[in-house]
Amino acid sequence: MTNNGDIGFLSINHNSRMADVLCRDFSIIPLFYNFGIGLGFGDATVDEVCRKHSIPSELFLTMCRAYVLPGYMPDCSMFGEDDLKVVAQYIHQSHLYYIEEVLPELDRHLEEVVACYDDTHKKVLTRFYSDYRKEVDKHFDYEERIVIPYLRDLLEGKRDGRYSIADFEDNHSDIEGNLDDLRNIIIKYLPGQASIKTRYGLLSDIVKFGNELDRHTFIENKILVPIALKIEKHGK
Repeated sequence: MTNNGDIGFLSINHNSRMADVLCRDFSIIPLFYNFGIGLGFGDATVDEVCRKHSIPSELFLTMCRAYVLPGYMPDCSMFGEDDLKVVAQYIHQSHLYYIEEVLPELDRHLEEVVACYDDTHKKVLTRFYSDYRKEVDKHFDYEERIVIPYLRDLLEGKRDGRYSIADFEDNHSDIEGNLDDLRNIIIKYLPGQASIKTRYGLLSDIVKFGNELDRHTFIENKILVPIALKIEKHGK
């Protein structure tokens, strides 16, 4: 079923006021943040704000819909090199946002919770979280060392045939599984020694980060990969 918010995002276009777009669904705030779009839009349109920040407006609208609309499948056939460059930079900035801002806050909340428990519960929580962080670090490290540099080379016309974006698509790791395990432990089994505020703070961080990762992965798989495959095949 399509709700009123979904209908609103299907109707946004280049001439929509950017402030109205953001106010329709605040879950897209990270999209604005990682694009470096500052607040204070006034009555500027999507097209005007995107031009100011060198973002193709159709790409921006597509990514907004990907964030908000359940089951949305973007048509990337019209996107090319300029769009791929912007998406790749967005993915890089997202990694920095997660590594420098989101994960340290999650670390802090976990430390607050762990400090309230005995050694047994500390070990369980710490083990699950440590396993998860290793997967996250491995995932982002691979994308920063291999995928992002490959995309830059692709845009510069450098190809050595040893790597394709299809390799990334085939081996794209799922980093949500361990996060789900940690979330379920907190919901089902975490004793009450830590304050309710601290426990719900940690849970809220985990849920928020999980939702962000879902959207991040969707943009990689359904927008970045199709554009890169098209450029690999057709050169533009």
